[in-house]
Amino acid sequence: MKKPISVVFALLLLVFCPVAAGAQSSLAQSRLAAGTGKADITPPPGTPLAGYGARLGKPSTGVHDPTEARALIIDTGDSKIAFVSVDHLGFDHGMVTRIQAMASEATGILRDRIFVMSSHTHAGGGAYLEIFPALAGRYDEQVRRHYEEGAIRAVVMANKNLQPANIAIGAGEARGISRFRSSWPPEGPVDPEVGVIRVDSRATGRPIAVLMNFAAHPTVLGAKNFEFSADFVGYARNAIEGMMGGGVMAIFANGAQGTIAPRAFNGKDDWERAENVGQILAAEVFKVALMLSPRDVVEIKVARTPLSIKPQPPAMFPASVPFPPAYDTEVNVISFDSRFAFVTIPGELSSILNLQVKERGRLLGFEKTFLLGLTNDALGYIISEDEYRHKTYESTISLFGPHFGSLIVNEAFQALEKIRPVATR
Repeated sequence: MKKPISVVFALLLLVFCPVAAGAQSSLAQSRLAAGTGKADITPPPGTPLAGYGARLGKPSTGVHDPTEARALIIDTGDSKIAFVSVDHLGFDHGMVTRIQAMASEATGILRDRIFVMSSHTHAGGGAYLEIFPALAGRYDEQVRRHYEEGAIRAVVMANKNLQPANIAIGAGEARGISRFRSSWPPEGPVDPEVGVIRVDSRATGRPIAVLMNFAAHPTVLGAKNFEFSADFVGYARNAIEGMMGGGVMAIFANGAQGTIAPRAFNGKDDWERAENVGQILAAEVFKVALMLSPRDVVEIKVARTPLSIKPQPPAMFPASVPFPPAYDTEVNVISFDSRFAFVTIPGELSSILNLQVKERGRLLGFEKTFLLGLTNDALGYIISEDEYRHKTYESTISLFGPHFGSLIVNEAFQALEKIRPVATR
């Protein structure tokens, strides 16, 4: 009896093409997985807040809304990265390296693939800086550890929650809720762009994460506020989660907000104004997320540049503040499918330099280039030489000299160059 042609063909494939089955298995394993996790990093009431010297390090009076660490892990099979967003003025590099070490040990994610992004809320916890007690209150080692451990828990939880996933990236614009705040140049640039990463569960098709990237200081709440809060960031997250439905986690990544303040809309108090800003941002994120078509594979590349930089505090800075001889920090670029680049900045980049980096990304062939400010460090303001020369407010807290901005931007340029899209014919 003759075997059916289809059976004979299948046998021939197994005999002469033994790699075919293995190739299919490898392809299946390379499909995307993702997971989310969060932890409360709000310190005990009575801990000082960080962000305004006018508070004089006084104790907090309570919690208006929790400050959190929210993590998203993306695993392609070949590359595994973690984004961790913390509601905080800014984790310094020492805090970040401890988080990376412990989270890496617990999850197997490479240390330099863990990115800690501070939202820069001025209503987050203080007591974590030894050299700036006026800004963050009296230093407390246990409180500093509390912030770090919360971020670690969020990453560990996200790793436990990994599931087959789809991903898409896009951008929109949230106009009218941010403004150029610096004294120079007059009417300086404002970048309204909103970057969005949407991650869906492959099993249900429902979103499990929406990461938004937008540049603005979370300072709708002023120095008179003594309650912990994520500011407009928390309202934006809540609104997105309400719009998208249950099971989704909204994650905020600040952009190049060094010279950008929120434009708070009318309201009876700062809380209502913060809610207005957050809801307008959320509406744009929701619109962009709805338009995206996630897919189950993505290629991720990372270029990391470690730096050691010498402090050069401005002349008006208090001489009593002790500085080490050098700071270790870093700049990274993360690319998705050689289409979208995310540049990590170790502080608060000015909007002028922001546009230079985005333009360089465009010239190198990226469809979009986004900036992740205050990521893996919090080195203060990073401004251009002209801004420094004009003695803007930001120059008074730019601690590494007039050429610091040029250094960081140049390193960003070079990192973008390393993983630029390869032209095909």
